[in-house]
Amino acid sequence: MLNTEYERHYTYDIDAYLIANYPLMDLTTRRSICRLALEEINDEMIEEAIDEIASMHAVSQMKWGEPEEKTD
Repeated sequence: MLNTEYERHYTYDIDAYLIANYPLMDLTTRRSICRLALEEINDEMIEEAIDEIASMHAVSQMKWGEPEEKTD
């Protein structure tokens, strides 16, 4: 039986990160940084990270890679 239930969505709370790591930062500054971060983060960045993980998984877990040349 195929398991079709798994976590597929990525959500990151920039504000929570800022609160935890910069506790003295005020709300106005956090709002500005959240807006600026969202302008910088794009789908291509996330897709590149996913492709890298897929590639590492293919090599390490599925043993995909360049075929070895046979030496006689």
